[in-house]
Amino acid sequence: MIGLCVFMAILMFGIIGPMVTRNPLEKDPVGRGYLPPSWEYPLGTNIFGEDLFAQLCTGTRNSMIVGGITGIVGTLIAVIAGSIGPYKGGLADGISNFVTNVIIVFPTLPLLIVLAAVLQQRSLLLVALLIGVTNWPWAARSIRSQVLSLKEREYVDMARMSGMSDRKVAIVEILPNMLAYTLMVFVIMFGIGVVAEAGISMLGVGPNPGTNVTLGTMLYWARMLPHVGAAWWLTWWWFIPPGVMVAAVTTSIFVMHSGMDEVFNPKLRKV
Repeated sequence: MIGLCVFMAILMFGIIGPMVTRNPLEKDPVGRGYLPPSWEYPLGTNIFGEDLFAQLCTGTRNSMIVGGITGIVGTLIAVIAGSIGPYKGGLADGISNFVTNVIIVFPTLPLLIVLAAVLQQRSLLLVALLIGVTNWPWAARSIRSQVLSLKEREYVDMARMSGMSDRKVAIVEILPNMLAYTLMVFVIMFGIGVVAEAGISMLGVGPNPGTNVTLGTMLYWARMLPHVGAAWWLTWWWFIPPGVMVAAVTTSIFVMHSGMDEVFNPKLRKV
């Protein structure tokens, strides 16, 4: 519940913040850059004179969008790859397991960097899809083990004996018993999306930093732009707020996942 409350607070910040702040790419009317935090600019401005608080609000929203799309795409692929083949068995299971094993050995971050670097125009949707389609194998392996266990249960055998088709058995008897685990996979995939976007954006291969604002692109500009000879700690408002926001999102997701595991895992359930 604590993790959920923190996560919802960040989500509301990302939803409401962009509605009440200025355009994050709008420059100061008189071109004032490097402004420290003030009443006018709570987190100061960058070298271009852009409001960093407005960028933090919009960046939080966009990073959460990337996390949500990544979670949906990654979880969907994992469920399909980890359930259909193992339930059918035989050649279907062999092909599904082979594809999963091949993809799981590829290092995810270098693969993401290469894919993103090849594509010149990178939108939020494209980056989220790239992250989702490269981070599902671990979840598919876990779901596969769940399906292999569930398909041997007595109530599944009874459903088959009653004349249910394989598709109906999978939808009515097996998938409902995997909803809790699937939800936990989505939560983890969401966090992977936020962290992966921040990582590749800091390297300059995330969403195009000139037209998109995310927590990762904020960190990219903080790393790339000169600080006019000043020590880095004198411009802390450039990188600490987006870094703290990424850490808060991932920590809340980790806490939520741990709590869900205690509820849904019979071995850890306390009540």
